[in-house]
Amino acid sequence: MKKDVKDELVETLDFDDASSNDDDTVEMLDFEADKKVANEIDEMLDFMDVKVDKEKEEKEDKKLDEFLNKVNVSSAQGKVEIDASKKKLDEYKPSIKDFNIKNAKTRKIVKKVMLYVIIVMLIGFEFFINKTGDALNDLIVYASDNQPIRIVQNDKYGYIDYTGNKIVNPKYSYGEEFINGYAIVKDASNLTLIIDKGGKEAVNAGTYFSLYRAGEDIIASKVTKSGLKYGILNSSLKEKTEFDYDLITYEDGCYSFTNDNTVGIINLDGKEVFSYKLTDKDDKTISVKSSSLTENDYDRYGVVKVNGTSQIVNLMDGTSVSSPTLNEIVPEENNVFYETINSGARRYMYIDDNKVIFESESLNSLSMPSIKAGVLRAINNNYEYEYISTKTGAKISDNITEDSSFYGDGVFMYYTYNTRRRKNDIALVSEGEVYKQIEADFEVEKAFKNGFAIVKFSDGKFGYINEYGNLINDEHYDEALEFDSFGEAIAKTTNGYGVLDKDGDVIIDFENEEVKMASDVVKKKTSTNRKNVFYAAKKDNSFILYNSNGKTVNDLHYIDVVFNDTYPIIKISTNAKDALLTTENLSEISLTSFNTDYKAYDNYIIVKNEYYNYEGKLIYVDNSSES
Repeated sequence: MKKDVKDELVETLDFDDASSNDDDTVEMLDFEADKKVANEIDEMLDFMDVKVDKEKEEKEDKKLDEFLNKVNVSSAQGKVEIDASKKKLDEYKPSIKDFNIKNAKTRKIVKKVMLYVIIVMLIGFEFFINKTGDALNDLIVYASDNQPIRIVQNDKYGYIDYTGNKIVNPKYSYGEEFINGYAIVKDASNLTLIIDKGGKEAVNAGTYFSLYRAGEDIIASKVTKSGLKYGILNSSLKEKTEFDYDLITYEDGCYSFTNDNTVGIINLDGKEVFSYKLTDKDDKTISVKSSSLTENDYDRYGVVKVNGTSQIVNLMDGTSVSSPTLNEIVPEENNVFYETINSGARRYMYIDDNKVIFESESLNSLSMPSIKAGVLRAINNNYEYEYISTKTGAKISDNITEDSSFYGDGVFMYYTYNTRRRKNDIALVSEGEVYKQIEADFEVEKAFKNGFAIVKFSDGKFGYINEYGNLINDEHYDEALEFDSFGEAIAKTTNGYGVLDKDGDVIIDFENEEVKMASDVVKKKTSTNRKNVFYAAKKDNSFILYNSNGKTVNDLHYIDVVFNDTYPIIKISTNAKDALLTTENLSEISLTSFNTDYKAYDNYIIVKNEYYNYEGKLIYVDNSSES
């Protein structure tokens, strides 16, 4: 719409000639013109000559008026708003006065009719919202936004959609799987280009000299006024960096660059955070080896090696944590490093908050099982274990042994003797300090995982404690498996196996010979799909499938059930058949036998040379020599 036209218009129904309206108005019915009709209504209802209590009638009328005034066209499910370029419109609220009815009895009847109409409208609106929500839930599709599926015919690459229709006939000399709606391909002349989900060229051949995947980004090169230069494209094909670099490489989740006599690091946001100036005679190479993290909420550090020297650098902000040295520095897990010194001896270092938190040249080894727990595990020259707080840099206790300590996700536990009780207490450590000491009549069976530890009671049975050191329920289980990251665990009572949640409540009753459960990865992917399958419980020598609410999925019984660890696929077996069951809509894909192999991807499944989608539909058959 042009600038000189009003920014926003509120359109109204015009039952007259549209040309008669000169400006934006909200038309209303003129009830004054219908006085005659109103009088006729009064006369028709005059036969209802019933004696009424005037005072009582006035009270009832007042209550009806108050109720009608409180009714708004707004709710948690929907809201109606009108914005006419911030112009204030006169608010129209329906009133009984609009009908101009003189007779009190008639007004009362009309008021009640209005009340009933409003109630019916509200009930209908709620029904509509609920039913629409149910319909939308049924339309949930697992398959990764239905990315196109790569196929190969006669050594040429093409793509089909989720239903099997061709998007691009096999014509490319190379084609990758789609990532975030785009795929890098090569044409018959071996030139690189990028196509979108519709098969159209998002980046034409010849635009870039080279294209390489780097995680979800793309490293690209193209000819500029300064010659062939490199840059980074993000997942939407926008430039994350300018094309100013002689070379960009990607290794282990880290970008490094060379530009004239300067080498350095580009972080994952595309910002140049570390650089090192070299001379013309120096080797123009840079290598980055990063420490791997088991917990993602912490900065990652790496060893940057340039011109024969090494130093430890924060890979996000580029801060140098150690001085350049000719000694070799080796990264280990969770930001632990060691520097080789003096004929093979090692200086161990733990890095956090852009500084060396702890270092020692007198240890045989140093490790950090959990950054959040904040307890380093060391082996000294006497081959004894030491447990060191990252907060104080000192040993937590002199009496901790390998057998009396337990590393878990975010929590370190160890026994400490209580002389008053003449029993062991359990100390809980997080971020390098004891935050809770439990006087408990149980022992630690397994360390914390996903927020819960397994303990063993004096009767030989098991229970669960949370990170506060509290039992989640009073149950003593014959067997207790670890909680997954979805907050569920399989356990066993005297009556059989079942499933409980993080609050200790029962999801699958403890009355089964065996229980199998989908992985937490699959649960998270399919938790919104009401047709999901989370559990398989065996009773009377056959398995029954259950959804996330612990309700049976169907009436079938299975001889065996095997969950896929990554995708919502279940291999099933009955006396009549073997098949793959997808939880998209509980469709089956036939298998020759229960041992038949298959390959699963985000949006399709391959059985032998047949491609199926997650609705169980056969969408492509690969008749080439390569299966």
